[in-house]
Amino acid sequence: MSIFRREGETARAGSSAPAPVAGDPAPAPPPVAERDRKQPAAVVSTTPTHIAAGSKIVGQVHGTSDLVVDGELEGQVDVESSVSIGGEGRVKGNITARSVRIGGRVNGNVHGREKVEILPSGRLEGDVAAPRVVLAEGAFFKGKVEMTGGAKAKDEKPRDEKAKDDKGKDKDAKENQ
Repeated sequence: MSIFRREGETARAGSSAPAPVAGDPAPAPPPVAERDRKQPAAVVSTTPTHIAAGSKIVGQVHGTSDLVVDGELEGQVDVESSVSIGGEGRVKGNITARSVRIGGRVNGNVHGREKVEILPSGRLEGDVAAPRVVLAEGAFFKGKVEMTGGAKAKDEKPRDEKAKDDKGKDKDAKENQ
């Protein structure tokens, strides 16, 4: 017996579901398609961000992809990967990245978590902090260098150790006698 239909009446055309009977539990919702269940994964771009020649950006730049500067950038740069300043690129501000290659002009401090390289056409006015620093012949650099995160060489002597002659005696003691 049907609540809303007359007995013997068939279901509407196109509907293949049987008419609900009083007392039956509610039918289960149709299964959700597999693609609808998955959440979209965060996409990390492999394409570098490019500030083209003739462009000028004023502000902070943060991100995960590589950054290539061939135009002008005024402000702080903080990226997780590499920064490359092209031959015509100009940056006024501090740069922090995994590695930094300078072929243009930078006025500001540069911190590389792995490496900072100043190419022959590069010009840096500011301090550098990185485990590896490369200054090519012909490059211009005005500032301080701090070698961070690198281990000391095995044969490097501590600064407070006294200098000794070939026989193991203190040179200072020998000179005072």
